[in-house]
Amino acid sequence: MENEKTPAKAARHKRTFLYTLIVFLYAIMVKLVFFMKIEGRENVPRGRNCVLMGNHQCILDPVTLALCVPDREIHFMGKKELFQNKVSAWVFTKVHGFPVDRGNMDMGAVRTALGVLKDGDTLGIFPEGTRSRDGHMLPLLGGASMIALKGGCDVVPVYIDGNYKPFRRMRVYVGEPIEMADLRAGRMNKETCDELTRRMEASFARLSGGKSLPAGREA
Repeated sequence: MENEKTPAKAARHKRTFLYTLIVFLYAIMVKLVFFMKIEGRENVPRGRNCVLMGNHQCILDPVTLALCVPDREIHFMGKKELFQNKVSAWVFTKVHGFPVDRGNMDMGAVRTALGVLKDGDTLGIFPEGTRSRDGHMLPLLGGASMIALKGGCDVVPVYIDGNYKPFRRMRVYVGEPIEMADLRAGRMNKETCDELTRRMEASFARLSGGKSLPAGREA
């Protein structure tokens, strides 16, 4: 695989009505219902686009990720099933969602993701590919590492700690960008993708205090 990098660009600050409305209403709800606190927003690069990678356990996770970057709107990958209904497809498209076939290496979705970054927008990815049901993160998929390596911008891990139960305190930890300059300097191949995946897992483990690791593994 060639290492064709997309240089980081100034983050675009466009606003769309539906996205802004949803995030605004959600921000009120999380303060009243989930007592959510977000730590580490300063780790998101200012004035530049980036890739936000979060753990995934609930359908609300994308909106939670959006709260971490109030200065911009995020484009998200979503499972293709969300786009099979005309109404839901319209809604997800309006809030910058685009479909991905989770069962295959969907190169069309990868190209769309890289196009988002090339245009100066911020990309949101859940590298597990699907929601975890037991509180531990699932193995990370290789497509996320490929996008991160080719993206040419910072990759910021976000760990969502909590199960969205009403009136239970939640914490969201935004980590420092993952170090990957050495990986981008060489040729991209399976080894560099695997190494980046290990670094991503290590970043989530640090943010979560080891809770992000798959069941049976120690930090």
